Amino acid sequence: MAHSVIIPRRTFFYPVGNTSADLLTESLPREENLDLLLIGCGDPRSILYTVYADGAIGKRELDITFCDVEPAVIARDVLLFTLLADTNKESNAAIWDIFYHFNMSGSSLALLQDQASKLLSLSESMIQWTAGPYSKLIRPRTDHTLSDIRRFWFKYAATASFTTAQHSSMRQSVSEGVDAMLSRQGDSDISTACRSAGPLWMKISDGIASAHIKHYWTHGVVADSPTDSASIEFVNPTFFYTGLGSGFCVHYGTDPILGFHLAGVLAPIKGNPTRVSIGDLGNYAKQEFVRWSDAFRRRIASDVTFVVRPYVGDALSFCHALAGESGQCVSTWDARPVILDLENDKRVAAPTTFNVIDTSNVADHIGLINVLIACIPLLHPSPSSVLHTNTLLSSAGKTGDAFRLDHLGVDLTTFSMLLGIAPLPLMTKFTTKTSPFDMFASADADGAESPQYHQSITWKFPASGDQAALVGDEVVRLPIAVDEAKLCEVLSKLYIHMFSVEDATQLSPGSLWKSTDIIYVRASFAILLKFLKNRLSTDWDRAMAMLFDRIENDRSLCNGTGMRHHHDLCTHAHLLGVYTQDFLSPTYTDPYPTPPVLFANWRRKPSVAYIVMQIPRALFENLERMDAERVGTPALQCEVTVGKINLQNTFCSVQLAFGELVVDGTADRAIATIVEDEDGWNGKSPLVLWLPISTWLLDYDPGTTCVRLSIRPSTGPMLSLMSALGKDLVIFATDLQGQDIYVVEDRPRVRGTLSPSALSPSASRAKASPSAGLLARQNAPHISFTDERVSHITIKVDMQNKKSKQALKDGGAATGQISPCTVELVTGKGTRLQDLVRFPFPIDGKDIKLRVARKSGYVEVVARVASANPAIAEGGYSHIRRTPVVVSRGIPCAWSMNYVNLDKLPGIDLPQSKSKLEWIQPFGPTILSDRELRFQRSNDWSDTFVNLKNSIAHMMGYAIGDIDGHSRRAFSLYRQIGNGGYTFIFVNAIRIDLVAHSVLMDVCILPLTQDVMPRLSPLLQQIQAAQQHIRDIVTPDEEIKAWKSLLPAAVERCRSWSHRSDCAYLTHDIPLTLDVAESPICNCGRGKDIPDSEVMRLYSKAVPLVTRAAIGPLYAVPYLEPVGTLLKQTMRRGGDGGLETCAACGMPQEKLMSCGRCKTTKYCSQACQRVHWKKHKTTCNAVKI
Repeated sequence: MAHSVIIPRRTFFYPVGNTSADLLTESLPREENLDLLLIGCGDPRSILYTVYADGAIGKRELDITFCDVEPAVIARDVLLFTLLADTNKESNAAIWDIFYHFNMSGSSLALLQDQASKLLSLSESMIQWTAGPYSKLIRPRTDHTLSDIRRFWFKYAATASFTTAQHSSMRQSVSEGVDAMLSRQGDSDISTACRSAGPLWMKISDGIASAHIKHYWTHGVVADSPTDSASIEFVNPTFFYTGLGSGFCVHYGTDPILGFHLAGVLAPIKGNPTRVSIGDLGNYAKQEFVRWSDAFRRRIASDVTFVVRPYVGDALSFCHALAGESGQCVSTWDARPVILDLENDKRVAAPTTFNVIDTSNVADHIGLINVLIACIPLLHPSPSSVLHTNTLLSSAGKTGDAFRLDHLGVDLTTFSMLLGIAPLPLMTKFTTKTSPFDMFASADADGAESPQYHQSITWKFPASGDQAALVGDEVVRLPIAVDEAKLCEVLSKLYIHMFSVEDATQLSPGSLWKSTDIIYVRASFAILLKFLKNRLSTDWDRAMAMLFDRIENDRSLCNGTGMRHHHDLCTHAHLLGVYTQDFLSPTYTDPYPTPPVLFANWRRKPSVAYIVMQIPRALFENLERMDAERVGTPALQCEVTVGKINLQNTFCSVQLAFGELVVDGTADRAIATIVEDEDGWNGKSPLVLWLPISTWLLDYDPGTTCVRLSIRPSTGPMLSLMSALGKDLVIFATDLQGQDIYVVEDRPRVRGTLSPSALSPSASRAKASPSAGLLARQNAPHISFTDERVSHITIKVDMQNKKSKQALKDGGAATGQISPCTVELVTGKGTRLQDLVRFPFPIDGKDIKLRVARKSGYVEVVARVASANPAIAEGGYSHIRRTPVVVSRGIPCAWSMNYVNLDKLPGIDLPQSKSKLEWIQPFGPTILSDRELRFQRSNDWSDTFVNLKNSIAHMMGYAIGDIDGHSRRAFSLYRQIGNGGYTFIFVNAIRIDLVAHSVLMDVCILPLTQDVMPRLSPLLQQIQAAQQHIRDIVTPDEEIKAWKSLLPAAVERCRSWSHRSDCAYLTHDIPLTLDVAESPICNCGRGKDIPDSEVMRLYSKAVPLVTRAAIGPLYAVPYLEPVGTLLKQTMRRGGDGGLETCAACGMPQEKLMSCGRCKTTKYCSQACQRVHWKKHKTTCNAVKI
């Protein structure tokens, strides 16, 4: 395994989610089917919400593969799906109780028991399941998955025959768990639910969120549920049984309302309470669940494909198995091989690649690098494909800096270039998602250890947003050429960072306990190297020789004891075909040869063999008797010490299983077989452990070689563990020739299982594009470095034939950037030849250099990599390219914005008093970075993207009545120079983007073009009759281009209609034009699905001409530049801390500018003063005089 093996003593059960549900199709245009991989899935809230909220749910096929290492989670998920399939809305309340309450009524328990019994009768084998009523919807990926979840259904059903004493025992266990949780929390304020409230989090931050979780843990049900003795008489068995056995180990932060969108009940919407109670929160969560459940039933009744594919096991091993790698085990404590079900029915065949991969927050537990390299090979190379990672990091007052500094160890651009995938905001310099609660909680931390910080990152192929860079509607994935010395520098830096927890000099007192959570092992780095070997073009053997030499000579990790892991690293590198150290080579000659002992009777001595040990179960009793809190989650390691030369080696990638070990045969004919014990930790069987190791090390001096299983040293609970295990933390020790240890050539087998067979790999070595065009061939891009960061990309283009070579000789070459990742190469004179050079990453084309070899017939194009600094607007996805729409397979895709179904988002009732809308901050602290705030407040209009953000914020401010006290719904984008409007924007509603934790404007747009002007007369008459002026939003010329680029994406992200077959997007660039007098959008959506809103009723003549769109804030990216410094200063002063606030935008500031007339009203910038003047002039004392 590529992550640490922990002893699961303090392992919590997560029966329900702790973040609000996501829209799993948010990256896909409505015509594209969903092939989803969901790892670390937890409960199915996002699946249910997607079925409810997806704008194309009646037409989109859904194929969802979901994985969790906890079998009880998958058993509960499948149970829920089948309950919903078998019942109608009358059963929603009981199903809620079954899935979300840990105490329940007798009637709900009976429904659960009956359903479990039914599932048992249909799941004795995969053949029986496939022939059963649920197989159309639910298709387990492996036999072991069905077998594992079936054991839990058996336990649920068995409670039907429980005695009164057994039920009492369950209640006692739950009572003890509840008491421990309530004691742990005490009087502290538990504000986790605030995160699920999105932009309205402050409305429940006054103790309501905390009161609800305490109510839940006191009664076992959400608020607004009956709490009489009959309603909570029984313990819910689905909360009681886990992979570790029976007992109540639900995580202390569990609260069912966390999985729902609480903003829906907190917003000023008709029917919502003025002041929210905990009962309102619980009732709203149940109402949302009912809507999801009803939508789920309607969806499975349709003929459009909808299939879910559960899998039980470790996320990394599952991903590697999906990529075609054999030899994967179910988990670190389960030795069964992963044998995927290869379906013959092509209509329901499981996908081998996915256009959406969601990894929940497993990166927190198994490492971000591990997650990325396991998932990237499974990601389909299309423009809409995304990989989502989520972390709940402790921000320590650093906002988003933790992402860059603590998880990668190298420059983010360099890391992205090597992996071939990048965070979307790295390229676009904005995000449509925010986390307001986490931002404020972090700002309030005052430099101390702050609460969790939820950070959601969307990763994409960097060139997939460039239409010109696509070939055959997909991303061209070329190998990347790199100098081996530079590669060695970067990888050695990454290696040191991955294992920096071993560097005692870097440990601060505040980080000591954290170091117990050691994630990476040497196999992690070896697998990363294997990934890069398939991705890069270099002198690989030389690069690895340099790297391993540097690692071997490094003494920074634990004062040199990092060398104890060197054999572990070398063994895995050899097995993976990455690099073979001399002592693992078949031709290796030992400089100090010894007579063969251990392998004397072997026909052939392999380079690597397997140590297999059987460890008595009783040796774990000391640990099991200790309080789980004192034990924590220590990691295991295996130590191999050659006493004769005092050579100590540590191996952390070990495989374990409970059961009996049987070894048949001797020497190289020996075969180890495990009779695995299904009861695992709850059984009495010994523990079997094995690991690969070099035979050179084993045969050096077997008589003095000792093998020990021990706790991996760290600093957290070491004193407690030493009291049970001794100072060396040894659980088991034996010499190499002892009775309980064996050396075999092949890894052990598990009795009763088949040998795994590999799928065809879904993604192998990156393949070169056959050519850049008909006349030239593009070689692998070569990256070069400045200060250990990728700075330039060079692409050599070979002329393919006599014509192109002659053109190069006659006229040389010229070039120019035409799109974020693409350069046009022109050769010859007179009749000029053109070709496209496609770069794998956004570039800055302003200083492209050419190296022309006329005689040899090639050109080298050298381009600077686009800067990650948002302050540098040129190059890449620049300010007018940040919201591209690309066409793949004839379908436009809004590449950098999340898709929304406007009709499923709650709309705010307007007008409202200003006090009810204080939670909307048009110039909020997360929209503008610190740098952008300085631009805004200094009246500097040079940053086009800041201007665009300001215009959107002002439009929203006017729409809610925050700027002049009137809710305005009609706007005109107005050219600053030239005095003319070029686009009408009608605001239908202000809606809450529940998934993005943001707000957006549901609008209809009308570009004022030559073809519509003759048809505007009736509309202009309505505008005059309405006696409501259309508010002008003044835009400089460069901002006009940004709006022209934004509008197609704003339309696409909420499109509910289909493009026509003659759509202009199929034959033209998108946007269609940047000309102020022309329309950037196609005409396909005119007049379609226009809402019956107040503004459109007022301007009904515009309905046939307008197109619906979604426009919202574009947020700054905290891991690219500082965001929220002013907010931190304000929060740490305690509120505004006496700071005055801007009269227009409400933001506190140390220095404000006074109105030039009255000298009283104050503003943070001339922009705010200008937009506020119409309202202020009615009260300005100077004007009245």
